[in-house]
Order: sequence, then C-alpha cells, then structure tokens
Amino acid sequence: MNAKFLILGTTVGGIVLFVWGGLTHAVLPQPIREFKDARAVVQTIRANTEGNAVYFARQGVFTSVAFRPDFGDKTQNITSSLIIQFCTDCLSALLLCLAVTRLSANSTMGRADWLLVLGLAAFTLKIVPYWNWYGFSTSFIAMEALDLVGKFFIGGLVLSALLNKTTRVKAADA
Repeated sequence: MNAKFLILGTTVGGIVLFVWGGLTHAVLPQPIREFKDARAVVQTIRANTEGNAVYFARQGVFTSVAFRPDFGDKTQNITSSLIIQFCTDCLSALLLCLAVTRLSANSTMGRADWLLVLGLAAFTLKIVPYWNWYGFSTSFIAMEALDLVGKFFIGGLVLSALLNKTTRVKAADA
C-alpha cells in the first residue's frame, strides 16, 4: 500500500469533496422550501414530537426534526458543522483512495468512470428510495444525485491522477 498516496489522497481528496459539496449546497439553488408560517409549524412540531427524530403521519407527511438544544437558528454559527463535514469528507476520500487502488483500470479516466458507476450505485441504493417510499421531490433527488455522483466522479479523477503521480514517483525512486 502506498502510504504517501493514502495521506495525500485523503487530504487533497477531502478538500475536493468539501469544495464540491459547498458548491452543490451553497452556490446552486436548493430545492428546499420554507414553511408559510414557520413559527406555527415549529410550535406544532414541538407539541407533537418527543425530540429529534424522523416522523410520519399516514396522511402523507414525512419530516425530519432536528431542533438545536436551544431551539436557535441552525444557519448561525455553522463552524462546528463545517469542521465535521470536512472530517467526514476526508474519511470518504480515504475510502475512495482504497477503492481507486483496487480498480483494474490503468488510466485516470478509467478509474474515474468506475467510481462514477459506484456513485450511481450508491445513489440508486440510498437516495432513490427516499423518492420512492417517502415522496421526496424529484428536484431534491436530482440535486442529491448531482452532489453524490459528482463527488464520486470528481474524487475519482483527482485521486486517480494522484495515484498515477505517486506511483510514478515511487517507481522512479526505486
């Protein structure tokens, strides 16, 4: 196992995945809407739930409740969430590094294509059921597809290029 590639790939890949996620969630328009009367909805949810969880009503309502302990605005002070996201993106990059080293494709694009296929598999296994079973909007599912599959493909491109570079350097040193 090429330790230099794993360290470099985890770091660079984590940065690339973090930036891509920032673009897809902060720059592109999101298919998420605010309630017409948010205060009334929040009061009703507080009165009818036992805390943070996923809830449903057989009348077709499905919601995820994630109140802050102080019931404050989640869009304020997002520093800790950004740090956690970066750490999980680095973990994901490490896992993608391990996948890239196991692929039989020899070219950067060949490896990226395989990771694209893996991203599509992850999307159809995990995200499409939210559309099928819970009625998530098609636009929300499409945005999640762009984010997830894009991360696999772009991560595959970057990590495959790094693998080629670190392998050449290692071979030249031998």
